[in-house]
Amino acid sequence: MITLQIAALQQEVVADSVTTAPPSESVSPIGIVEQITSLATYESIGLTLARVVLILFLARVLLFVIDRMMGRWARRYAEAAALDPNRQRALTVEGLVRSSARYVVWPIALIMVLSAFKIDVAALLATAGIASLAIGFGAQTLVKDVIAGIFLLFDGTVAVGDRIGVGKDYGVVEHIGVRLIKVRKYDGELLMVPAGELRVFGNTSIGFTRAIVDVGISYGQDVAEVMEILDRIGRDWIEGHRELCLVDEPELLSIMGFDDSSVRVRVAFMVRPGEQFAAERDMKTQIKLVFDSKGVEIPFPQRTIHLEKGSVSS
Repeated sequence: MITLQIAALQQEVVADSVTTAPPSESVSPIGIVEQITSLATYESIGLTLARVVLILFLARVLLFVIDRMMGRWARRYAEAAALDPNRQRALTVEGLVRSSARYVVWPIALIMVLSAFKIDVAALLATAGIASLAIGFGAQTLVKDVIAGIFLLFDGTVAVGDRIGVGKDYGVVEHIGVRLIKVRKYDGELLMVPAGELRVFGNTSIGFTRAIVDVGISYGQDVAEVMEILDRIGRDWIEGHRELCLVDEPELLSIMGFDDSSVRVRVAFMVRPGEQFAAERDMKTQIKLVFDSKGVEIPFPQRTIHLEKGSVSS
């Protein structure tokens, strides 16, 4: 009797589950076509595209505003001297902010565009984080350049407008970015120097520079007399260029070497950064004019040939 009751209850439970189970929904091809061609689908696609266009437009406007602001700030110092600290700082920060803004704004805009297309950005970022490790090993040079550029900018060892020497090349810094530094040589060539490669370089735009002029005199000339003339020339030049010079008298270094046809003496003086080349040219001109008027001989290369008797046959 008990067994029959349990069987009856099991049948009732099965019947209830069959009647309460929701019927399975089957989607026909016609239904799929209707969903694709429905007005709501087109509206959703249109809103997504409009959102993407708006994101890209706002990103472009933001970069444009940053460029205008930095350009307006840099133009305040356009009339300043080439080595004016405020002008150098303005040009350096201008290039840095512009390049950094592009590195930040466009990746954020890309993430927002992906979100507009209902793409799981969190999963994508996690995947990108793993992939970046693999890419990092293959792009070690790029990462090194970026890190070196950041430290170089914060150290303040170089600025736009500085005259630097990279290896055997010398030029003026025109642009400093996070990864790349552009140096313009005197002949117009533009050097592209990765920041990671700028390890050892010379900067003649910090503190002071020396204008150095070497003069060759004949071996028969009175060196003491020549040094007095050079001292007078140097003092006169400094007196007429007080705005460039940082000293009141020249440095006379007497005899620097014995060349084949001349004795080499040197005169030098400290000037403001970037003015040493013009000072050297001007000093050489003054020395030539004074030496000509004083009768001081600047020898040219010459060679004495001794012929032994009987060495030349008739």
